[in-house]
Amino acid sequence: MTEGQKFAHSPEELLSEMHEGVLVLTINRQESYNAWTSALRDALGRKLSAADTDLSVDAVIITGAGDRAFCSGQDLSELQEFADGMNIEAFMQRLTKCYDSVRQFSKPLVAAINGVAAGSGFQVTQFCDYVIAHPGVRVGQTEVTSGLPSVFGTWLMWERIGRRALELALQGRLMEVEEAKHLGFIHEVAEPSKVLEVALEAARRLAKQPRVAYSLSKAANRQFDEQRYAIAMEMAVAAYREAFNTGAPQQEIGKFFKRRRARKVASTPASGVSG
Repeated sequence: MTEGQKFAHSPEELLSEMHEGVLVLTINRQESYNAWTSALRDALGRKLSAADTDLSVDAVIITGAGDRAFCSGQDLSELQEFADGMNIEAFMQRLTKCYDSVRQFSKPLVAAINGVAAGSGFQVTQFCDYVIAHPGVRVGQTEVTSGLPSVFGTWLMWERIGRRALELALQGRLMEVEEAKHLGFIHEVAEPSKVLEVALEAARRLAKQPRVAYSLSKAANRQFDEQRYAIAMEMAVAAYREAFNTGAPQQEIGKFFKRRRARKVASTPASGVSG
């Protein structure tokens, strides 16, 4: 099996459902806490681009399947395949293309956070117009704990909260919902069973705004940080290339999977263990 086949996108990994003019896109990889691959991000970008020109779509909601995670970030098994930093350019180009699709989406875009949102999963919520979560949600930049440089994600937080972003990123700490709301990463908190319902209400409320004014306002605001966005991404690419050339991230990722396998073995009932 080639690397492309191993991480190919399956339609079941990104579910689409219309709710009276609101398109709900659901990341559906529950076995990996809705961690996404490059192929899945490609699919999200295509869906958003199509929805932006579809007259039947008034707004879009991004959420995660199940009750454990919105998106836990990058599927580390994809990065583990990289022998060195040579693969990083293409990988980051695909990531940037997805982020561009999210940033450039001209209609209302709402994040319905139903569980943990970490790393690039947290980053994508910061491009959305409105973010809803429930009291059990945790969000943050966790790259450093996985051996990955936290550069672009730190910049995104820095744009909102300043130097405190570095403290959060270097700890790889997930924020509880109260702290995240206080800092402006979450706009509204709902009961766990009501997150999608409240998100639909917010999407429809935003969709009632005058279409041209809404779209032009988003476009203008995007230009405010366009240069800083590009510089931050360039810095992230350079940092990832340097890190992967040392082999350190691959080693840390290997340790992560070793710990996870050990936990699975420890939690397996004795009657289910083969001899």
